[in-house]
Amino acid sequence: MSPIFPRPTLVRLRGMVMLLSICCSICAGEGIRSRSEIKAIIAHSPDPKFVPYGQELKAAEMVAAQTPNAIAYLGIGASMEPLYPPNTAVVVAPIEYGSIKKGMTVVYLDCDGQRVAHCVVGENRAGYLVRGINNPAADADVVTADNLIGVVVEAYSARSDGRRELTLKDKGKDWQSIPRRGRKS
Repeated sequence: MSPIFPRPTLVRLRGMVMLLSICCSICAGEGIRSRSEIKAIIAHSPDPKFVPYGQELKAAEMVAAQTPNAIAYLGIGASMEPLYPPNTAVVVAPIEYGSIKKGMTVVYLDCDGQRVAHCVVGENRAGYLVRGINNPAADADVVTADNLIGVVVEAYSARSDGRRELTLKDKGKDWQSIPRRGRKS
């Protein structure tokens, strides 16, 4: 008995299904999955204050000028969404290495010399483990006393939907959403 599909068509169909499943798994993303990590981030990372579009960095620079040894940076990636969307400006202040807590958003220099702002999710002998909220795993680099720039103490965003939600994921399904509210500046 002959198959329903000619052999080449069946092979192409299987290939398309495999490609589709790979694309879906990449698009789904993993993000932060641990309830304790989400709670720590909520407790130790500041909500963004909403400002008019284009004023994010200016607002952060004004606060940084009044905060001893602080500096303002403009974030460009999406790894910290929904807490800090792209173009969120942050004020980074120095912190003693031993004072870092799980859930804080710290800024550090990675092995390529790039500044990275991610949340502390753990610690090992080499240093603090950090991860972007949207990233599936901890960063390859750890935060040490030598590469630490500081901790995010303020954030400014032009996104003014008034609502943030950090969602815990379990096997690709949302199982808990924790609302966050931004503050108008």
